[in-house]
Amino acid sequence: MDNNNNMNNVYEQLKQEYKNELEESSTKYSTAKRLKYVLLSKSRWSSLTVDDVQDLITYTGESAYKVSAHDFMYGDKFLTK
Repeated sequence: MDNNNNMNNVYEQLKQEYKNELEESSTKYSTAKRLKYVLLSKSRWSSLTVDDVQDLITYTGESAYKVSAHDFMYGDKFLTK
């Protein structure tokens, strides 16, 4: 499944609410800032590591219990359609 949507990187593909949360976390945590750069450097969700996705869940305030396996694998919860 290709979630590229003609956007250049995963960060641009994020829903605005998650970009906002990540921006806020980036001002507090250097690891959140690093994650933003990782998302800017990847063009596809499938290029992210498990740790990257776990960090995204953490720094966007999502609950791991509310993220399905499908969302984890394909990013549907986090990415614009």
